[in-house]
Amino acid sequence: MVSVIIPVYNAEKTLARAIKSVLNQVFVSQLIIVNDASTDHSLSIIAFFRTTYFFPNGNIKLDLRSLDDNKGVSAARNVGLEWVTSPLVSFLDADDEYLPGRFYECVLQLIENKKIEGIYSPVQVKYEGVSAKENHQKMSNEKEIIGDIGELNGRLFSNFLGCSGKYFLLTGLLIRRKSILNIGFFDPDYAYCQDTDWLLRIISTIALLPSKSKDPLVIIWRHAENRILDGSSASVYRYALLKKWLPYVLTRKDFAFKQKLFFINSLLDSPIKPGRHKIFKILTALEMCIRNPRILSWLIKQ
Repeated sequence: MVSVIIPVYNAEKTLARAIKSVLNQVFVSQLIIVNDASTDHSLSIIAFFRTTYFFPNGNIKLDLRSLDDNKGVSAARNVGLEWVTSPLVSFLDADDEYLPGRFYECVLQLIENKKIEGIYSPVQVKYEGVSAKENHQKMSNEKEIIGDIGELNGRLFSNFLGCSGKYFLLTGLLIRRKSILNIGFFDPDYAYCQDTDWLLRIISTIALLPSKSKDPLVIIWRHAENRILDGSSASVYRYALLKKWLPYVLTRKDFAFKQKLFFINSLLDSPIKPGRHKIFKILTALEMCIRNPRILSWLIKQ
């Protein structure tokens, strides 16, 4: 009933943990692993699990797809989506893990609510060592539990872009396959922020519900090698993401004034010229309003 997609690139240290966390999950019928041209022992680990634990020796079918060149996580997930056979889809990174009972309540919610296209659940953040924790906390004020927000669709979008701290992560989402086919796959042009871009497309288009579970159903592990620690590269893609979504944001009426200010201020912090003097920010704001007069009326309108 549930297909799980794991993109893999040089994940030999954590891959076994991720696969094990899928094995005993109720409702999982298919695991799709997409090897994104790994050069370590990831394929050997997959081969061991394939011959030992999966169909015909287990209830879950394992589909392995391999890319000839390293194309990135978005391309890998898109390949996985092409091979989904179940009506429900979930994503798991190769360095994260599901907790027991990950899908039980969520699947039942979707069975009971035919008009709901997906369920998002809380995830717990853990760190692989003290240095990983220190490095990540320098970058952001990430909470230990993410996604325990209980928001319906009405305010999900503004919360994602308005710095309310009320958002959820891709690994916490269980979504119907038919909805993905209608919305489209991940944008491979985003090396960073690809999850956020895709989730924004999701929550601006379809109806979601929060999980009935208030406890985390997934653990995401932060480690010293996480790509998100490359703040300069991530900020460039985040800025491009904000500019991409600006026209749609201006049509939304669910942003609180504080959220509107945060969103506009984020657009003024260009990663190309960081730390610019306030006068340049003011001039940039004026130029932005001249090019798009709707910004000013959107800011003022309540």
